[in-house]
Amino acid sequence: MSITNIIQSKDVYNIIRKALEIMDVRIMRHGEVTAYFLYKMLQTDGIYSEQELADYTMIGMMHDIGMIKTGYSKRIVDRETKGVWAHSVYGYLFFRYLSPIGDKAEIVLYHHLPFRLHGMIKSQYMKIAEYLTLADKMDMYLCTDGDGLNRNYFSQNAGVEFSAKAVESFNKAQAKYNIMEKLNDGSYKDEMGALLANAHFTEKYKKGFLEMLIYTIDFRSQQTVMHTLATTAFALELGRILRVSTKELQLLYYGALLHDIGKIAIPVEILEAPRRLTDDEMQVMKAHVSASEKILRGIIDDEVLEVAVRHHEKLDGSGYHRGLKGEELTQLQRIVAVADILSALYGKRSYKDSFEPEKIKSILIKDAEAGKICPRIVAVAVGNFDTIIRNYEKQRNNTLGIYETILTQYDKIYEQFKIYEQ
Repeated sequence: MSITNIIQSKDVYNIIRKALEIMDVRIMRHGEVTAYFLYKMLQTDGIYSEQELADYTMIGMMHDIGMIKTGYSKRIVDRETKGVWAHSVYGYLFFRYLSPIGDKAEIVLYHHLPFRLHGMIKSQYMKIAEYLTLADKMDMYLCTDGDGLNRNYFSQNAGVEFSAKAVESFNKAQAKYNIMEKLNDGSYKDEMGALLANAHFTEKYKKGFLEMLIYTIDFRSQQTVMHTLATTAFALELGRILRVSTKELQLLYYGALLHDIGKIAIPVEILEAPRRLTDDEMQVMKAHVSASEKILRGIIDDEVLEVAVRHHEKLDGSGYHRGLKGEELTQLQRIVAVADILSALYGKRSYKDSFEPEKIKSILIKDAEAGKICPRIVAVAVGNFDTIIRNYEKQRNNTLGIYETILTQYDKIYEQFKIYEQ
């Protein structure tokens, strides 16, 4: 396994797909089908490069990512017709500030705007937004068996609710590629996989989409918004000081970045509980590790997987979720376990402020002496504490700035669009 192939292009798509499936299988399927419709419509036009098709397919898959922040209705018809601007605006902001294709974020912002209002908007991506609008609504129509709409709904509303060009493109795609048949027999998934496998995403592109997903999950709770960033930064600092190889640093990066991806399955009221969790709540919280494993297993390399899902294991076997012991835990897994604890101690929580440096060091040393975490790695963390924290703070301030920008801009943009709420 080469350094650049630790995470492959198709892996990024599949990780996003599985994470959304854990959140709600209907949201995952809606994103997947919408992305497929969009992809085939654009492919029918015949003017887009493979990279552009991959970009727009990723947007289609994640066009409702704002629901991670806003929550969602159990009924798809409600999700797609009521209160749509909250998730559209958050989705736009997540793409704009967190993704590697932020210049295309407006596609997400406008995907619920009726075509009759498009004359008010100036954007180089309005055609793609028009196609996404139709693809999105087409899947909703299929999922609800029309929900009272007649079968000519789309053609009758061409030029009003939908772009006539988009309706025409969809019909051409159906005639040329039999997209509805491929949807019914499941073969559309193979086409999606082939497109993403051949895309050859750069390392920056792959990291950008995974960071977007993970930070979006963290953004559900202000109390945990910095946790993954801190854990990843601390793990990499410890790895450099311990002189691990370049490949091992990549394993550390991806393992730490993905270690809490399963928190997408944990209710916000538990993530933001203004006190220490009850025993029952703690059991729910602990389930994030097995959820992470469910998302990642079979997609990413086993080395990355085990770094990610063993961060709560203890050397004495008292950890979770497998109760492993010291000899079963590698150096990289031990590093992320220490980095995770350091992040929790240094960060604020709903029930505590950040601990003072000396208290953090004391707790780490105590856990090491009790046989819970690796004494060697703790010694490195304590001995280089100021440098580790200083380097992290540079990243922290930038990410907090993005977080505040997203919250501020959300209020301003939502105010402009809420008049279109149905």
